[in-house]
Amino acid sequence: MQQAFPTLQLKTELPFIDIFAHLIIWLLLILVTLGLAVFVFPYYMQKLVLNQTYAYDANNIKVGRLHCTIDLASIIGNVIIWTILSILTLGLAYFVFLYKISAHCSNHTRIVPLDSRLQQAG
Repeated sequence: MQQAFPTLQLKTELPFIDIFAHLIIWLLLILVTLGLAVFVFPYYMQKLVLNQTYAYDANNIKVGRLHCTIDLASIIGNVIIWTILSILTLGLAYFVFLYKISAHCSNHTRIVPLDSRLQQAG
């Protein structure tokens, strides 16, 4: 017997202050690393958005959230390869890299249930 999959709606609840703080930190990192952090930044931007995304059921009750598990250790190989390709192609490969980042982050994201105490408070 096949179990029905519930219809969930995803909503991102990302406050402006979190975006602003994230952007300031990454701008400083990009300056300090002479631009090399620009290859790591898109991963962490995607992770920030995904980790602030919640799943709601048909009754508009928050039932879960997305959890992206990427970290520097899991992306460093991709970053090095795409940095070299971007340099060799005078930046053109960077645009392909942006699509691959989205795919990589999606592949390392799962929906986790919310703690029942948090559901009652929210």
